Amino acid sequence: MAGIKFDIIGDSSSFKKAVNEAAAGVNDAKTRIESDGQSMGAVFDNLKGKVGMIFTAAAAAELVTRVAQVRGEFQQLEVAFTTMLGSADKSSALMAQLTQTAAITPFGLQEVASGAKQLLAYGTSAEKVNETLVRLGDIAAGLSIPLGDLVYLYGTTQTQGRLFTQDMRQFMGRGIPIVEELAKQFGVTKDEVGALVTAGKVGFPEVEKAIISMTSEGGKFGGLMEAQSKTITGQISNLEDAIDGMFNE
Repeated sequence: MAGIKFDIIGDSSSFKKAVNEAAAGVNDAKTRIESDGQSMGAVFDNLKGKVGMIFTAAAAAELVTRVAQVRGEFQQLEVAFTTMLGSADKSSALMAQLTQTAAITPFGLQEVASGAKQLLAYGTSAEKVNETLVRLGDIAAGLSIPLGDLVYLYGTTQTQGRLFTQDMRQFMGRGIPIVEELAKQFGVTKDEVGALVTAGKVGFPEVEKAIISMTSEGGKFGGLMEAQSKTITGQISNLEDAIDGMFNE
């Protein structure tokens, strides 16, 4: 069966050319639908003609389906963020940030967007959502834990306004050195941190500061997502996100 053919080593120009030709066929079909109300059968025939050298009929149909699916997913996210933020402009700005984050990290857009929606629900401001996700993502990538798990722990602590003993144990159980960071902040030993938590003296600001400390340059998890994105697995994930971004455009 015929399909897209391109060289993957050293030069991606043939791949880009193939994709651009396919995209041109889709755009031409879209224009014809809007201008003269062609039947879907005529539009599909036109699309096949435009990309016939690249795709089989089945592959062309799959392309059309995939474009519609990806655009639908982006639209759903845009509607969700517009509703949560009460502003289309803020929604667009956040979507642009999240799309960029997904494109350069091992995490996909759906996972990043899901984390963003959780953080907004927990009370994180729109301006801090992406930065917070990047920091939590660095930790998640370093410890190979689901990003959603860490977002949940961070968000519930934010909602509570303080760190409770059970939350501290959940951080520790996932290998996150929250106790060590808090010990540095308060100038106490690690053994004494538990007593401070029990007494309610460790608020969310201290937890946030600990997360920032361990994910900043020189911190234990600083830049881990960027490093992992350069691996084969990370680059494949980034390519998938980039292709979805192209389909959305």
